[in-house]
Amino acid sequence: MENELPVMVVTGTSKGIGLGIAEHFALRGYRVAGCSRSPASLDLENYNHALVDVGDEKQVREWVRSIKRSYGRIDVLVCNAGLAPAAMLMLETSSEILEPLLRTNIAGNYYVCREIAKVMLLQRSGRIITVSSMAVALHEEGTSAYSASKSAVVEMTKIMAKELAAFGITCNVMAPSMFMTDAVDALGKEVVARALDKLTIKRTLTMNEICSVITFLSAPESGCITGQVIHMGLVS
Repeated sequence: MENELPVMVVTGTSKGIGLGIAEHFALRGYRVAGCSRSPASLDLENYNHALVDVGDEKQVREWVRSIKRSYGRIDVLVCNAGLAPAAMLMLETSSEILEPLLRTNIAGNYYVCREIAKVMLLQRSGRIITVSSMAVALHEEGTSAYSASKSAVVEMTKIMAKELAAFGITCNVMAPSMFMTDAVDALGKEVVARALDKLTIKRTLTMNEICSVITFLSAPESGCITGQVIHMGLVS
């Protein structure tokens, strides 16, 4: 029956990794609630889209409440929404670039995790998966703001894992290496090649590989895995 299908929430589903995750799990028996600041580009029976700016606390709170009213529960959160600006040295990074980045990547992740954790706490179960980046370990010039925001997501998730463990909620981080999107492609072949060369597995990821990590972390059998960071591609 439909009401027995698990419910997954995915942020940032208008394009890129978020879109791929939403499509993958909607086609595999999940009811998926997605959001972005842009209209939906996915039209599937099991997918519901909302226009939400995750950096707006009120919008996030209202969206999560609407999901709870519609589905009655939330089983998995994939907190994917984030900004990834072009590489820029710290001395060149203006507040106009920095502030939206921190608002979305840190505050946005915080608001979504906090509000969905409230729902999971009442049902005493849930899986929270946040998304970091290979950039955190690469320490590349030009990524100080972006890497700092993704480092904050990692630390937030590890602390959430401790705070929520008693309620049957696990919190883990997925740190993908290179997945080709329009934004990554725009960086140019030289930048992409240099980044790939610093990985142990020197190739781009597939969507199935990304989703297999989410499947693993979401499984009932993974209830003892929390506070972990899974590095895909492994920075060497």
